[in-house]
Amino acid sequence: MKKTIIFLALASFLSHSDATAQLPFPTMDSLNVNNINASVLVHGDMWWNPTLQQAHCFFPKNAPTCIQFASSLWMSGYDGSGQLHIAAQTYRQTGNDYWPGPLDASDTLSYTTSRKWAKIWKVLQTDIQSFISLPTHDSASTPQSILTWPGKGNTYAIGNFNLPLTITTDMAPFNDLNGNGIYEPLLGEYPMIKGDMALWWVFSDNGPAHTETKGKPLGLEIHAMAYGYKRGTLIDNVIYYDYYITNKSANTYHNFRFGQFDDVDLGYSFDDYIGFDSSHRMGICYNATPDDGVGAGHPLNSFSTRIPMVGLTMIMLPGDTKTTRVPVGTFDYYENDNSVIGNPTTDTQYNYYLRSALRNGAPFTNDFAGRGVPSVAHGTGPVVKYVYPGDPSDTTQWSECNSGNLPGDRRFIITSPDFTFPAGSIQHVAMALVTTNPDTLNACPGASFDSIKIVADTAWGNYVNVTEVKTITPAPAINIYPNPAHNQVIIETTLTPTNEETITFYNIVGQKVNVNITRSGSKRVADIGNLPNGIYLVVYNNSTFQKTVKVIKE
Repeated sequence: MKKTIIFLALASFLSHSDATAQLPFPTMDSLNVNNINASVLVHGDMWWNPTLQQAHCFFPKNAPTCIQFASSLWMSGYDGSGQLHIAAQTYRQTGNDYWPGPLDASDTLSYTTSRKWAKIWKVLQTDIQSFISLPTHDSASTPQSILTWPGKGNTYAIGNFNLPLTITTDMAPFNDLNGNGIYEPLLGEYPMIKGDMALWWVFSDNGPAHTETKGKPLGLEIHAMAYGYKRGTLIDNVIYYDYYITNKSANTYHNFRFGQFDDVDLGYSFDDYIGFDSSHRMGICYNATPDDGVGAGHPLNSFSTRIPMVGLTMIMLPGDTKTTRVPVGTFDYYENDNSVIGNPTTDTQYNYYLRSALRNGAPFTNDFAGRGVPSVAHGTGPVVKYVYPGDPSDTTQWSECNSGNLPGDRRFIITSPDFTFPAGSIQHVAMALVTTNPDTLNACPGASFDSIKIVADTAWGNYVNVTEVKTITPAPAINIYPNPAHNQVIIETTLTPTNEETITFYNIVGQKVNVNITRSGSKRVADIGNLPNGIYLVVYNNSTFQKTVKVIKE
């Protein structure tokens, strides 16, 4: 039912488009390195397939079951005259506020330029490591993902439809070995990514049309990277999303809000509950019944009785510092209907949901009256910024499970606090999609948020400790010799040893090889006598410094 409604709405939008045929682009790719297979789309939305009109956030990744349906950025602010500017995206049924590509010098994006940039660039960390290990670099031996990476000045950059790109401003990040600000892969420079697989794309909100919210564009350019890790631990249930948002307009926006919209369908879409965990700045979805869809006559692609729990945790928000994290601005929701708490249709209504207000501007309220009493969060109780902030395992706390609400097709919005967004400035926002493994303990009436909080802890801890990919550069503090080597490689350093110190060997194709290493004082001796002759990559890392050297074994 849900897919049909969206399809008809989208078809209506397409049939009424103007003669310029500025239709949205179906381009998508998937982050599928770990336990999740999740799509991203070039218009700033993700977790669905616009061509098939189906969810595309599979978990486990080779199963037909999905843990999400659609998500996108919602942002709004007021200019110096007090006028509202806004950008949001849902399912493209009324248009698009976001379009692929960067803004030009006049803060606009043409359809011709957007068409070229309707591409998502995917890179594997193993390809980068193999590339680094090559003794020389040419266009034939360099992987296409590295050769065509959209770094500034890259003469090999290729966009959608294999159209060449001329890139004169900073775009996708790269390791700039010679410091000239130009991406030159044949000089050994390579994409600067996080994770074992990364997707990078760029989109803006002042493109060929701004017809989702029908409001005034903000003039924002967003550089996005999605990435994940495969480690055989809980980090395999996490996908990260980094956004660098540049205000390219002439406006300094006041009371600006960043928000993430999430239509969180957990298997069967009409039996879900939502909740909020303030300690992890996380919106959560769990099943309202212990049987996901099967008992209700909807067995297709449902989780049955072993159901995961899914969360969206905001790891970095404007206002955060290294030692403090700001609280979430608001967490609220709406239903898939036309009620006062239904689907938004105007810029004002989208803005209300970004600011904990219903579609008519009335505030959300806490109507919890005790276990078993339904609470719709828009009655006569105290005004609140966060709905359903209680753990369902605590019967005294306000949750949908404790209230006994009717299950439904929930969509939530989680936002930053208000902040000032000056013209020309950049904001960095990071979030993570996290999920538990399927279990019988993740649904009401026995649900607890303990397990999803553990996965969120894993996501936060990894992000804090690995915030950037370290640049590999020479330094006098470490020496790796002899080279060529026969039986031993000595790694000598004056750096203070740490518990995080690692020395890793990779072969020419980027595969890790086992090498016995002994430590004595400032020296670490690697026994390579049993390795086949060839070229190896030696990576030394002590958490504060990293160095990589190519060693020839003879």
